[in-house]
Amino acid sequence: MSEGKSPWGSSGGNSGGNSGGNNGGKGNSPWGSSGGNGGGNKPPRKPQQPADLDNVIRGFKDKFGGGSGGGKKGKAPGFPKGIVFLAVAALTAYLSIFTVQADEQAVILRFGEYKRTVDPGLHFKAPLIERKIVRSVTNQQETKIGISGNRDIPSESLMLTGDQNIVDVDFTVLWRIQDLEKYLFFIDEPENAVKAVAESVMREVVGQNDLDSIITTGRDQLRQTVQELVQVTLDEYGAGILVRDVQFQKTDPPGDVMQAFLDVVNADQEAESEINKAEAYRNKQVLEAEGEAARMVQEAEAYRDRVIAEANGKAERFRLIYKEYKAAPRVTRQRMYLETMELVYGDAEKVIVDTKSGSGVVPYLSLNELNKKGGQ
Repeated sequence: MSEGKSPWGSSGGNSGGNSGGNNGGKGNSPWGSSGGNGGGNKPPRKPQQPADLDNVIRGFKDKFGGGSGGGKKGKAPGFPKGIVFLAVAALTAYLSIFTVQADEQAVILRFGEYKRTVDPGLHFKAPLIERKIVRSVTNQQETKIGISGNRDIPSESLMLTGDQNIVDVDFTVLWRIQDLEKYLFFIDEPENAVKAVAESVMREVVGQNDLDSIITTGRDQLRQTVQELVQVTLDEYGAGILVRDVQFQKTDPPGDVMQAFLDVVNADQEAESEINKAEAYRNKQVLEAEGEAARMVQEAEAYRDRVIAEANGKAERFRLIYKEYKAAPRVTRQRMYLETMELVYGDAEKVIVDTKSGSGVVPYLSLNELNKKGGQ
């Protein structure tokens, strides 16, 4: 130091005998010349020290608008704390508040684990750690079996009946989500589960019924049975699905035997028609015979009642005559005689000749007139 040297080299005037050296009077500081002409040999370089933490923070603030910089005191312009707070609040609200529509429900998962199910309305969830899954629970969904789109599986709609026939059944299952938690987490691919269960139940029910009832009068009962069994099976699986209806689009024999089946149906219909005609004729004859028998019975009963009434009347008349006879025998006998003669000769042709009317008179008897009346 007494020789005018610093650890970084010369800091002042000329350096004596080295003024004509290679440095031309410049110092040996690693930052370059600091004033005066340096001279002499280069001093050993001092290792560079690590940057101070306070200087790093100060530089960061200077770069982004905080602290002093350029040797000037004061604060550079930066973001207001209010704007930062509002931005954080808006982001939190965006990640936390959500709306469920009127036809929807949502399940909330916390770290992937089910926590709750929420109904339509405005709801809150913890940001970042909770997420939602929203599904429509009122819209009706359809699962079709054997209908267009599934014809690449021809055997899907062909089923064996209870009387060993084959029937082609196309139907649709109408359903909706009843329990969103079960629908999402209890079974895999619930749509495929509905289809598999419906097809299995339909085959079971068809196998318990005859072909005629399936394609004619038994379709309503078949539809109701299938709907009930599908619902029971899905409930056992915990599918969270409500089956609303099962609709048949077709229940026909396979196309290859359709004409033969129609011939059999026509024959059955003709046989049924003839049977109905025979039943009608039989009913007509039976009704006529029953009516004739009833008429004869009624006539016999009427004859019986008439004869009994006449007999009772005659008996009563006899009792009355006998009573009068006991009171006046002569008069009664005379009256009975006259009534009897009137009854006997009432319709007879007779001529009365009074022999006491005169002895010399010859009565005229018109025999021709009597013969004519007798011939009639």
